[in-house]
Amino acid sequence: MAEESNFREAFQLFDQDQDGVVSAAELKRMMKSMGNELTEQEVRDILKEAGSTTSIGYGAFCRLMGAGIKQSRDVDPEDEMRDAFKLFDHDGDGQISPKDMVKALAQFGVTLTDSDVDKLIAEATLSQDRNVSYEVFKRVMTAAR
Repeated sequence: MAEESNFREAFQLFDQDQDGVVSAAELKRMMKSMGNELTEQEVRDILKEAGSTTSIGYGAFCRLMGAGIKQSRDVDPEDEMRDAFKLFDHDGDGQISPKDMVKALAQFGVTLTDSDVDKLIAEATLSQDRNVSYEVFKRVMTAAR
């Protein structure tokens, strides 16, 4: 059941216009925001694997995600965590600053005030530190599971 909920949330992130399907443009845009820019051929290949030439419905999305999960079981969780951290560490300095946080969340359509970002970082760091280190990020992310 948890996997179903995760698939639904992921689908809703990809389906940016909330029309019930992930278009080629939405797929390409979301993958780019996650740091994995796709070529037009890769988009066509994914759509073909989903059984379409134009969009991906929820059922096909789940099948693709399920196949991706099976293929990724050999991936080192530490590498995955570092990759996730890099999505937030826009300037590559090894810290997630408030500016980095705003940019990263904006990629997913989330807009926060400066006060909200300060609160979020304070909760994560358990201090008034204005930056989130990799170790703090890892602790917060593994606690959320």
